[in-house]
Amino acid sequence: MPAAGRDDTWFVSTCDMCYNACTIRVHRVNGIATKIEGIPEVGPNYGKICAKGNAALLNAYNPNRIAHPLRRTNPGKGQELDPGWKEISWEEALTEVAERLKKIREEDPRKLVVASFDTYSFLPLRAFVSAFGTPNFTAGPAGYFCGNGVHPVAYTVTGSNDVHPDAAYCRYLIQFGSSIGFVANSNAMGMTLEVANARMRGMKMVCIDPMLSNTAAQADEWIPIRPGTDAAMALGMMNVLINELGIFDGDYLRRYTNGPYLVQESGHYVRDPGTGKPLVWDEHGEAVPYDGTETPALEGSHPVQGGTAKTGFQLWKESLTRWTPERVSEITTIPAATVRRIAREFGAAAQIGSEILIEGEKLPLRPAAATWYRGVGAHKHGLLNGLSIAFLNVMVGAVDVPGGLLNANSAGPFGAPKEGPDGILVVGNRYSHMRPPYPLRKAMPPQTLELVELFPVSVYARAMLWLGILEPEKYHLPYTPEMLIQCRTNLVANTADPEIMAAALRKIPFMVSIADHHNETTVFADIVLPDTHSLERLAPMARNPFMQFQPIPLGVGHAWNFGFQQPILQPYGSSRHWLEVLWELAHRMGMQRELYAAFNATAHLSAPHQLDVNGSYTWEDLCDVWAKGWCGPDHGLDYFKQHGYYEFSRRTARETYPRAFHRGRIPIYLEHFLQAGEDVGKVTQEMGLDWDTSDYVPLVEWRPCPSFPSGPTEYDLFAVNHKLTFATFTFTAENNWLNEMAERDGKVYNVGINPETARRKGIRDGEPIWIESSSGVRTVGIARLTEGIHPEAIGIPGVLGRKLTANPRARGQGVHFNSLIRYSLDQLDMLSAALDACVKVKISPARKGKPKTLKKVLGFGP
Repeated sequence: MPAAGRDDTWFVSTCDMCYNACTIRVHRVNGIATKIEGIPEVGPNYGKICAKGNAALLNAYNPNRIAHPLRRTNPGKGQELDPGWKEISWEEALTEVAERLKKIREEDPRKLVVASFDTYSFLPLRAFVSAFGTPNFTAGPAGYFCGNGVHPVAYTVTGSNDVHPDAAYCRYLIQFGSSIGFVANSNAMGMTLEVANARMRGMKMVCIDPMLSNTAAQADEWIPIRPGTDAAMALGMMNVLINELGIFDGDYLRRYTNGPYLVQESGHYVRDPGTGKPLVWDEHGEAVPYDGTETPALEGSHPVQGGTAKTGFQLWKESLTRWTPERVSEITTIPAATVRRIAREFGAAAQIGSEILIEGEKLPLRPAAATWYRGVGAHKHGLLNGLSIAFLNVMVGAVDVPGGLLNANSAGPFGAPKEGPDGILVVGNRYSHMRPPYPLRKAMPPQTLELVELFPVSVYARAMLWLGILEPEKYHLPYTPEMLIQCRTNLVANTADPEIMAAALRKIPFMVSIADHHNETTVFADIVLPDTHSLERLAPMARNPFMQFQPIPLGVGHAWNFGFQQPILQPYGSSRHWLEVLWELAHRMGMQRELYAAFNATAHLSAPHQLDVNGSYTWEDLCDVWAKGWCGPDHGLDYFKQHGYYEFSRRTARETYPRAFHRGRIPIYLEHFLQAGEDVGKVTQEMGLDWDTSDYVPLVEWRPCPSFPSGPTEYDLFAVNHKLTFATFTFTAENNWLNEMAERDGKVYNVGINPETARRKGIRDGEPIWIESSSGVRTVGIARLTEGIHPEAIGIPGVLGRKLTANPRARGQGVHFNSLIRYSLDQLDMLSAALDACVKVKISPARKGKPKTLKKVLGFGP
């Protein structure tokens, strides 16, 4: 039922148009929501709302929404086939789905796959899959490109699953293809406000990106770079800093990294024979366990155990000598003088040795940071790329200290990073939901469809899921999936190679989609259940407190808060909130005892505010218990219905800048990678798999993607996908306010080409062009000539060129970039399971007119 109150009033709720959970208030008049706005005093957005959030009202009144449950009548499944939807009752739908789920659970619960990127739902959703007994949960497309080269790296250097620059004190920010602070990434609105304030204070921003992105357009300096070569630039900068200028934070590296650890010729640590601890060289000229001295040698080669051993940092210094600015220039196309200048500026800005007093704590001040995200990680060697840029921060001591690169929320009242095996940093946040890359997991034959057991240093292996579904025998899986439940993730449009995605979906015998409109994925479903809009549901928004489900960056003095969505409007048709549907299905299957126990464990609830496994709870009952368990007995559901959110303690300096307050060391020498590579190699060899383990190296390096230039070729350009500030046009394609913005913006539906490149190709501004990938996919786009792109690249924004949208206005507009990506094992990063989105193409004029159909585009395109 809609929230109680006068019918001309404001209700506090939470926006879910992206994964940042902005606190909002909504005005309702005569049962209609008329306005959404932020609340200036409440985080994480502090009164700011993005275009998607402002436009969210229109989604509630979308005439193309699914109103009632539907069943497929056509057994054939495909993009071009009519499912023959037939309206059915909720009782009929839930009875069939519950019976199938119960049968699967009795036979082998692993045969259920659940897919969703509704990140606020992850906590109850994980309780559901845990109670059911399936390990096969995936967030879908986000695990292909986005966080693969970020989350494992963030855990490695901070103990959190995400990182961001400390805009409060940073004076020099390098963005390697990222858009942090420009309505993107975690806490999009809050970070945008903080970065804007930092720019007003004089922070310099340098953007290294093939595209003149929205971020680069507002930077002090844009440096065009050849796609996929960012890591080479970072390594070249470190070489200049350490070997040419002698600029590095020796004290930080001694105290907080494994740089002093002694390494034998085999590449493994030299260990104490009695304790097994790694050895360092102390101030008395002796080899002692790493925790036996406060001043170990950082450099040099030392006699130990009958041989000689170098420190990890010494090996770093030597390995960096390969990355001269001249060599880096050949790889990246950035002039060697620019490599040296940016390195020098970054090193000077770090102010090594400076300190600052915050809340009575004397802390190192390092006001320089380098950031990265999908642009760096979506490559064949994406994890090594991300580590290269993270270590640029480490070398100047700028991680988890004022002004540098910070954890999103590794430290707080829930715990803090701590010392693990061999003194290496490990996660201390009990709410962390990913698999940290350390302590090292043992590789083993796969039991999960995403084959994560073969990726021991990654946090997930989501891009592998569909290969596991398509070829279970190849990967020795003892079962095949029988059912898929999918909600709030468009698996076909947002991943890669739609034909392969379609083949994988067709192979699953029964599929349930919970959605508010039809798209390229729901067309494969057997039953479609109508989901509610955010203004029609009761839902806790588990972004905080303390959650690494939602890595919201919070600085000193910012409050941890927990919010609820409220049912301000009547549901459209007979739609239901999808988590309530799962809750009911669990009860229909008779697994409520297991569900309650799993939820208590996942949410860390304890008596008296936890679920009684012998009790019975409605969804509203759960919300009340959950709220009291996290916020105290006075802050149950009734409190949230009135207030909408609850503020916990404000973040302290120790929580924001935890580096000086724990002993866990950052592994700049990745000794555990050697063991991981050996384990994976042994397991895959026994399985008869041709598996590349060559990236398991202890010292990071740049390695070329398969599409990197190796000689003359007709496929001479890189297709680069770039973010739009106001929409991606997957879910948001249904919103005509956003569509109108896109139509008025000349950058959205066109393909960016450098004028000199266009001249050589005989292409004119505004005319249609053929785009053909090296794997044979062909499509048409409209040329937009711009100096704002690297001469070796073309720019394709968002997720456009949509084949199946409920909104005809968005259908076929622009180019579908993901269709150009080849999806196969040899295109995956074998450390992080990132899919290489570095695509080589050729372009030519298409002046004879657009073809009516583009079959070679796999069903997508204009």
